[in-house]
Amino acid sequence: MRRFLLFSALAAFAACASAAYPNGPESVWLTSRSYVGASGGVMLPGGGSTLRRAADVAVRVGTEWSDYAEVELEAACAPNASTRAGGEALSGAAARMVLHMSGWEAFDKLFGCERFDPFVAVGAAARFGARHAFAHGDRRTAAGPAVGVGAFYHLTDSLDLRFDAQAMVGIDSPCSEIYTVCVGLQWNFGGEAE
Repeated sequence: MRRFLLFSALAAFAACASAAYPNGPESVWLTSRSYVGASGGVMLPGGGSTLRRAADVAVRVGTEWSDYAEVELEAACAPNASTRAGGEALSGAAARMVLHMSGWEAFDKLFGCERFDPFVAVGAAARFGARHAFAHGDRRTAAGPAVGVGAFYHLTDSLDLRFDAQAMVGIDSPCSEIYTVCVGLQWNFGGEAE
């Protein structure tokens, strides 16, 4: 059942990608705006985990897939995570589609928030521990679908503040959820500014 859920999440990710760019990805990596970013925040384990909340840092790279969608990769680390048994450094990776809420544009001028850009994120993520951090002494990884919400605040054409909250559901792990809340900066380059 859990593998089916993971497969379903990956299929949904692929469907979002194909719907966001129906004519195929020809030259999308060369002509679109791309970005790099870094963020810091807190990791909040749930679902009966022995992990405790910890600081979390992440770096991201991505590119526009269409006017309303971006594809991004993330590497994360919670260097001071701990369990009941002691210290534990966690690392992680994620691939996701960031979908901008296009309906918000109607309110831009009305509320004076044209720099505010909310989004939802859908993808897959994994967290890795060195000493069986995710269960009762027998698991080193937690992987599964990940969803999130957030917003960009465009400081300039090339620099954004990013706020987001993500939730990952561990498919094959007794640590069933890992939540992250973070804030960071993102630098946009290439392509044409909107």
